[in-house]
Amino acid sequence: MLIFMPTICFAVEVSDSLILEKIWSYRRNFAHKVEGGSMNSYMRYTLDTERRNFSLFLVPSLYAVARGDREYISESYGRLAMKDLHEFSMKPQVISSTIRHNRQVSDAFMEYLTPNIYDVTIYDEKILSPFHRHNRIFYRYHIAHDGTNLTRVSFRPKLKNTQLIKGHAVVDTNTGRVVYTSYDGEFNMLKFHIDVVQGTEDNNSMFPQRCKTDLNFVFLGNRINTHFLATYNAPTTLPDSLREVEDYHRMDSLRTIQLRDDEHAIYRKYFERKEQEKESAVEDSAKRNHTLKHILMDVGDALVTSSHAKSGGASFKLSPILNPQYISYSHSRGLSYKIQLGAQYNWNKKRYLSIKPQIGYNFGIKQFYHYTPIRMTYNPKRNGYAEIVFANGNRISNSSVLQVIREKYGDDVKGYEHIDLDYFTDNYIKAYNNVVAYDWLEIKAGLVYHIRKPVNVSGMQEFDQPTIYRSFAPTLTLHLSPWRRGPYLTLNYERSFKNILQSTSEYERIEFDVSHKFHLLGLRTVNLKGGLGLYTNSKTTYFLDYANFRDENLPGGWEDEWTGNFQLLRSQWYNMSNYYLRLNTSYESPLFAFSFLPWIGKHIEKERFYFSMLSIQHTRAYSEIGYSVSTRFLSVGAFASFLNTRYRDFGFKFTFELFRKW
Repeated sequence: MLIFMPTICFAVEVSDSLILEKIWSYRRNFAHKVEGGSMNSYMRYTLDTERRNFSLFLVPSLYAVARGDREYISESYGRLAMKDLHEFSMKPQVISSTIRHNRQVSDAFMEYLTPNIYDVTIYDEKILSPFHRHNRIFYRYHIAHDGTNLTRVSFRPKLKNTQLIKGHAVVDTNTGRVVYTSYDGEFNMLKFHIDVVQGTEDNNSMFPQRCKTDLNFVFLGNRINTHFLATYNAPTTLPDSLREVEDYHRMDSLRTIQLRDDEHAIYRKYFERKEQEKESAVEDSAKRNHTLKHILMDVGDALVTSSHAKSGGASFKLSPILNPQYISYSHSRGLSYKIQLGAQYNWNKKRYLSIKPQIGYNFGIKQFYHYTPIRMTYNPKRNGYAEIVFANGNRISNSSVLQVIREKYGDDVKGYEHIDLDYFTDNYIKAYNNVVAYDWLEIKAGLVYHIRKPVNVSGMQEFDQPTIYRSFAPTLTLHLSPWRRGPYLTLNYERSFKNILQSTSEYERIEFDVSHKFHLLGLRTVNLKGGLGLYTNSKTTYFLDYANFRDENLPGGWEDEWTGNFQLLRSQWYNMSNYYLRLNTSYESPLFAFSFLPWIGKHIEKERFYFSMLSIQHTRAYSEIGYSVSTRFLSVGAFASFLNTRYRDFGFKFTFELFRKW
């Protein structure tokens, strides 16, 4: 027995390793290429608001269930369009729901219906899959053989983190195909339990055939339990002309799985209440009260959730008015808030008009901002569009104004710097046309017209200086991507002409920018961004206003702002040099340093490290280093700046992440 024991143990180890190797290699060996297409899909869910209070009104997309009935049911049948395993979208054709206005629950709930277990992440940019080879360092596996063609594989994470799951799978011993899997996890305020039956080898084994999902949401005393059921490759194909038709009776003939008794009861209670509302609305007074009640509900809905409206070819969208996601703070820019609107009119699939204004306020300098682009898209395939933009930019400084005053009045006049003579407001109009000329070249050409006025008008008048500066300039931007997976290049040229449309400035600006994102395994990413710019032709007073090196008082969000920008750089530095040379880098990972800490680490979704360098006129080399973490609630970063190697400043930045992707 002692002689043969090592041999037996070694044989089991090899067998277990072989099973895991088959799982990790299944996609490459049997289903490495997934063709695009579409399939019929049926989905339904029941929602039970077990506990709720007033704070549920603040949760985006759950406002509709924050009052009224406690149980809801919703069904949809339609086409699931797939480009590949990474890109697919559901287009409902027939719907039936007891939720007011046929609303659906948040997209954050819905994405758990289509797991992609063979990819690095099971869902879009989250949940590292135990069935992918490169995630094996995060999981422990246990293999149980039962002597048949099926093997049970259990998995659990080596450390507790929101990006990892625990569960088991039933695997085909011969091929490594996952027949069935069940797992539990928690991400973005949702605890989930998933049961997935994968497709067969003859019927898209990379995609689920059936998925059952139980979600539990707990927030400030609210508790909501949701049960989802989704089936794919449904037999009935509906005409393409059907789009989101509300029809309970037609849904009766489309269901792939019939309703349970408790689900029938939810529908029955809903229809009985609707009949009672119709009867109570006979009297005029009741009608008025009913109408006023719904108006107040709709107003409240718009405050905390996105508003949508569609009629014919026209559509409208308004972001939530009371939304912490649009609040951010940084050491250099202060506190800012914004909202977004959007409207679109479609003449056909290839031609549509859209307007997407952004309105915001920066509390640091007490100024409103607006950015209103009106775009006519005429060739979506080649990104062909004509656009006009009305906006007011950040306050811009111009030190050359102080220089002119000094030259005229001398240094005997004191206090130039303390009366804001070098700060100006900026209103501008841009009009340009964009088109992808080749797969590797995108061209944007147009005109830009700026009207800049001093913040201190009386001070400028006192020193006999202009109170308005205008500039008119043709502009050309080239976006180049000559390599399929290489860096993205941008070349920007702008030349202003004096005396055209009362232009008082004459300048020439050239900028070059390069950026690249290295996608590493396990949701790790390295971002690189560098650029240079310079102004030539200094015959007149002009403003140094770069396209790729600028201060933004209304950030677009964590992903857009934190990587590729300076967090502690003073706003004046953006407009004081005839040239700049910069480099911004960042590294992000879901499981790095703080993720291994007890209590805290399990909530960390991403960690990021930053390093940036800048060279401009009249100062030593400037650099910043930083570190940040993202959790379900907020993202917090700490940054330090240096001149050469000497410490200069320290600051924080935060943005709210709670319900950002809901």
